[in-house]
Amino acid sequence: MKIVLADLGVTIGGRTLVDDVSLSLTRGARTALVGASGAGKSLTCAALAGTLTPAASVTGSLTIEDPDGSRDSGPDSDLLRVPAARRPRGTRAALVQQDPATALHPLLRVRDQVAAAASAAGHVCREASARALALLQRVGIEPALAERVPGRLSGGQRQRVAVALALAAEPVLLLADEPTTALDVVARAELLAALDDVTTSAPAEPGAVPAPAEPGAVPAPAVSGAIPPALLLVTHDLAAAALCDEIVVLREGRVVERGPARRVLTRPEHPVARSMCAAAREETLAGALAAIEARADLDDSVSEIAAPVTPAEVRA
Repeated sequence: MKIVLADLGVTIGGRTLVDDVSLSLTRGARTALVGASGAGKSLTCAALAGTLTPAASVTGSLTIEDPDGSRDSGPDSDLLRVPAARRPRGTRAALVQQDPATALHPLLRVRDQVAAAASAAGHVCREASARALALLQRVGIEPALAERVPGRLSGGQRQRVAVALALAAEPVLLLADEPTTALDVVARAELLAALDDVTTSAPAEPGAVPAPAEPGAVPAPAVSGAIPPALLLVTHDLAAAALCDEIVVLREGRVVERGPARRVLTRPEHPVARSMCAAAREETLAGALAAIEARADLDDSVSEIAAPVTPAEVRA
């Protein structure tokens, strides 16, 4: 199944902020949408999620393509014209935003919030609770932490709960809009590992037999083995973008480069991509150490140039 965004245009207040952006997002594949602030990344993400402001004028189309290449031709087949709440099951996108506080209720246990999302996706109560715990554990939130309210979790833990909450809706597309922005390096690595895991299919080993459930227990639904959602990671962090298969570079609302992640990161073609890659190299630990060494060499050179002249050197 593919999610096909064709020729997206977004105009607000007479200004065209996104122009002719096209994406093909396949379930189980990961795409990074990168660019400087104001490049149109978040607006593209909002169009896919169905959360654009009513003031936005939108052109283009967003359709679901079946494996055989066929597309629905019904009245709501163009999802750009369908708000998120009205999109039918099997076509939904779920959004993980920069600040998980926008998605999480401050007074409810996180397990209950994820279970409520699973229930809304069609699971009965006990099954929804089991699914919530399974999803939370998959993103690294252990059962003891699942009993806490969001305020008793770290920022990184809350962001991983937001990922579990998004997955509970059983989306075909997982949108992550700058999810690492407010995280420290450890929390960032943990979140990226969680995104990597939940967007990677982990089929059961051949011949494996599920362990029998205890009498009366509701077996936890499998969260691995099924086809994972497509991932669109919206970021200015190229180290995070390396998680993806493809990188699409935006500048002033237009696509200026796209290609396999390895090629874009190692042999960028457009000046915007080249400058972002150069800046990313400087931000790495290796880049920081190189900068320290360069400053040390410069300090030594300045010391030699500015060294006071001794009387003996003057007489010579």
